[in-house]
Amino acid sequence: MVLGHLTVTSAGRRLAQQGVPRLFVPLGPLLLGAYLPDILDKPLSMLLGLPGRSFGHSLVVEAAVFGVAALALPGSRRIVGPIALGVALHLLEDWVKAVVLLAPLLGPIPPSARWSFMESLVYFYSAGGPLVWLEVGAALYWMGVGIGWRTNTSS
Repeated sequence: MVLGHLTVTSAGRRLAQQGVPRLFVPLGPLLLGAYLPDILDKPLSMLLGLPGRSFGHSLVVEAAVFGVAALALPGSRRIVGPIALGVALHLLEDWVKAVVLLAPLLGPIPPSARWSFMESLVYFYSAGGPLVWLEVGAALYWMGVGIGWRTNTSS
């Protein structure tokens, strides 16, 4: 869900700021958080054979990491908070299974078949589930944004 995470997270931020104008969440750290679980888990999957959703997709692990970061680096809370929020949104957008979301509290993360990156992409897009349609909608949205931006800058 490359475009899906970008679209849902940035659109959610925009809606929240329209509803609460004083609310300011920096977009950069928020988007970093929106991709952080995949940035952590995809290399672990390729290098160590862990599932594509493992410790980076564990709410328990993420809460521990961000809790320690907020306590150890109190001056960085304005950055750590939006990153943590982005991670939480990512987990919500991915509909992570409870056994992964609450790992290691519910036991180890169950193993999954090893797939190459291309096999994973082909499977994701050929499955036709709701996340695929979110991704298609996101692609159309960003194409529209690009066309609108190009139209506005060329006049």
